[in-house]
Amino acid sequence: MTNFASVLKNLRTKRGMSQADLARLLGVGRSTIASYENGTRKPDHETLLQIAACFQVSTDFLLGNEKNVIVEIPVYAEMVKEINQLLHSTPLPADKKNEIINELLDYFRWKVQQAQQSLSEQEE
Repeated sequence: MTNFASVLKNLRTKRGMSQADLARLLGVGRSTIASYENGTRKPDHETLLQIAACFQVSTDFLLGNEKNVIVEIPVYAEMVKEINQLLHSTPLPADKKNEIINELLDYFRWKVQQAQQSLSEQEE
């Protein structure tokens, strides 16, 4: 098992997520997550970024290049858990659920960019 594979599995299980849960959040199949975790496949750059965002860690940490302790932010973990539960309890087709997740990620990225721009403008 590669560093990435073991780090991913550890992060996922610590969060109480199944492979299917993570697959839905990332918009991939469960078998893809299984392949990542057994080291037979590696994610593309975009998926790696999504995984890092999902678990609130750096890509360096995911790849085993960083020995930093994972900083858990309970509020965010609870939000992710609530979103996950909501998606599981709502009878929607998988493509609609994936669309919702992708829109949430896009919105989150946009809000982060806005906050960063606002901070930059305040520093000037």
